[in-house]
Amino acid sequence: RLKVYFKRCAGFSSKIDSLEDWIELMAVTGIVHGTTLSYTRLIADVDVLRWRDIQSSTWKVPDVNLHLKLLGTISGMDEHRHVMSSSTDMVGEKYDSRLQHVLEYYEEKADDLKEAYMKNIMEDWDEFNNYGWILSDFCPSGFDGKQLTVTTYV
Repeated sequence: RLKVYFKRCAGFSSKIDSLEDWIELMAVTGIVHGTTLSYTRLIADVDVLRWRDIQSSTWKVPDVNLHLKLLGTISGMDEHRHVMSSSTDMVGEKYDSRLQHVLEYYEEKADDLKEAYMKNIMEDWDEFNNYGWILSDFCPSGFDGKQLTVTTYV
């Protein structure tokens, strides 16, 4: 049905042949989207923001406004509010038991990978202190006040 739907979309040519292809595409797209949080953190960094007017010794109103607008993105994490979560807190209803099992299984695998990754990047403190703002995207949710968006497009 998905393939038929795509064929009916005017001006849209798709090589997506199955629901599995669609989910994989959305998951990858979501990971790319999820890492934009780090770009926002980079722009909000004082040393980077300073380049808007490198000669000035004071902050101007547009600089402060930009920084304040970015804060919503930087601190916009909600626990259990991401797609493909086994939590039903946001849904309010229980999932079908088979779907619940699949979500819990893969969520546990993903959490284990995130924990192992976090341990690994924290072994080199110099590198972590210099690049932790981007390296920590793939750490467990909430590690430094953010979470990786698995996908918001499904």
